[in-house]
Amino acid sequence: MNDSGIKQSSFLVVDDDEFSREFIVNVLKHIGVTQCHTAHDAETALRLAKQFRPDFVLLDIYMPEVDGWALLEKLRREAPSMVTLMITGSVRPEDFKKSLDKHVDGFCIKPVRADLLERSLIQARNSRRVTHEF
Repeated sequence: MNDSGIKQSSFLVVDDDEFSREFIVNVLKHIGVTQCHTAHDAETALRLAKQFRPDFVLLDIYMPEVDGWALLEKLRREAPSMVTLMITGSVRPEDFKKSLDKHVDGFCIKPVRADLLERSLIQARNSRRVTHEF
């Protein structure tokens, strides 16, 4: 599997739980990612997305005030080409289905292993390229 570009890509990790944010950032570092910003809420995530234009955004689903799906809609208006993955502790099938309905590019269950996250990122990026080529 080709990881071309993943390690050089920029990331935004959005999760209201500090431990989860740090864990995901450490997993990203383990696979070689060096450009990573974090946000604990929707307001911070939108500000960072506007400022840094990440290639990938990794979103928690269940956060106070604005959930990951609602935030995704706002982020897509700012950066329609970014690759999005929902990373959640939820194993509810309806959360996976709703993510598909919202056209999320990938979905992972926390805690996520480095090899699975890397594979999911590559698949999500490739899927986004195919579905958004003109």
